[in-house]
Amino acid sequence: MRLLHIDASPRDTRSRSRAVADHFLAALAAMRPALVVEPLKLFGHALPTLADGMVEGRYARIMGGTETPDIAEKWAEVQGHVDHFLSFDAYVISTPMWNFGVPYVLKHYVDVLTHPRITFVNDAQGNVTGLANGRKALVIAASAMDFGGAGDANDALAALDFQLRYLETWLRFIGVDPVETIRVAPTFGAPEAVEAAMAAGGASAERIAARF
Repeated sequence: MRLLHIDASPRDTRSRSRAVADHFLAALAAMRPALVVEPLKLFGHALPTLADGMVEGRYARIMGGTETPDIAEKWAEVQGHVDHFLSFDAYVISTPMWNFGVPYVLKHYVDVLTHPRITFVNDAQGNVTGLANGRKALVIAASAMDFGGAGDANDALAALDFQLRYLETWLRFIGVDPVETIRVAPTFGAPEAVEAAMAAGGASAERIAARF
């Protein structure tokens, strides 16, 4: 199995999400000696800017129009990131919550990858088929407050979650399935509460590794 670890935290050794991801990857490696993990630290990772010309080139591609050589070259860079992403069998995304959502570097990465005819297609009726099928993922989402699980839509705090639920929705949209999730929370407050959250995250990581 080739696995891409997409790390959206800038905090290095102090990152709670990365600590749980490392725990998961160690448990998975113990059960899968042939596992190959490539780390992708998004902070400091160069991504193409989707500026005006790129957006127009995107519409030209969708509509079957022509694009300038400059835009074609920039879109080749986008395709390179997509090809790299699709070369893996599985993904681990570890991320903190920033302002109820994901860090801007992770949103940028999602935007670079997500385009019609590249990672999904629509039919004439508007039905969407993801092109990243046959792959699986684990999302490890750390947050200062506990916003509940990805499927918990009734809690008042869950309505403010544009992190874990967003990433699960995006992965399924492009065809990745199954998608496992771990909420690591709270990561701020009484030390005993944070320690309990980390212990629970580690235990969940071990359980998921056993079936991943």
